[in-house]
Amino acid sequence: MVTAGCGGDDHALRVFAASSMTDFMGEILAGDNEGSVAHSAELNLAGSGTLLLQIDEGARADLVVLAGSDHMKHLMKSGDFLPPTEFAITYLSVIVSPTLKGQRLSVHDLWSEGFQGAMCIVSAPCGELAMKFGNSLSLDMKGLSREPNVRAVLAKVERGDVDFGLVYETDFLASRAGVGEIPGSEASNFSTAYSFAISKDAKAAARVKTLVDSITGEAGRRALSELGFKQP
Repeated sequence: MVTAGCGGDDHALRVFAASSMTDFMGEILAGDNEGSVAHSAELNLAGSGTLLLQIDEGARADLVVLAGSDHMKHLMKSGDFLPPTEFAITYLSVIVSPTLKGQRLSVHDLWSEGFQGAMCIVSAPCGELAMKFGNSLSLDMKGLSREPNVRAVLAKVERGDVDFGLVYETDFLASRAGVGEIPGSEASNFSTAYSFAISKDAKAAARVKTLVDSITGEAGRRALSELGFKQP
C-alpha cells in the first residue's frame, strides 16, 4: 500500500491500481494542485490479479484501475462497480540488463545462449501477454522466473539479477537504470489495455469524480503521452 495523505480514514479515497500504472497515478495525484484528492488518497499498487484477490476478500476500493480485459470482467461480476472505461494501451517489450545493453542480441539469442530471464506470473496480464509472445515464436518459457507484477520483473533486470525480462514498453521507458531493449523482437505486436471502474458505493464520490476527470481529461492525456502509453 502506497499512501498519499493521511491513512486510516474510513472516508479516504481508496484507489487500487495496477503496478504498471505507478508513474501515471503518481503524476495525476501530484498534479492535484488544490489537494482535494491527493491529500486524502490511499493508493494501493499491485498486480491486477492481486488487487482482485484483495477485493474478493473484502477490501474496499472506490476506484479500481486494472490491466487486461479479463481482470475487469472478473471485477464486474461482483455487481459492485459501475461499467468500466478504457483509457490507455501499452505494448510488450523485451529488455536486457545494463551489462548487456549495446550488445547485438536477438530474442532467439537470449534463449539459445543460456541467458536467464524473468516474466510476470501467468495470472497477471503481463504474464499472459508474455506467454502469447513466447508461443508465437515457439520459445520455451519454463526457464524464466515468475514475478508477481511487471515492476518486479523490471527491478530484477535493473539489478542484473536476471539478464532479460518481458515487461511493458512503458515500464522500459520509465526505467532510469540503463536497461536496454531488444529491437525487432515483435513483442510490440502484443498489447494490454487499461480501464477503470468506480464503486457503486464510493465513500468519497466527489473526490472520485475529480480524480476520474483528471485521468480522462487533458492532464491525464498529457501524462499518458509523456509516459509512452497510447490512447484508445
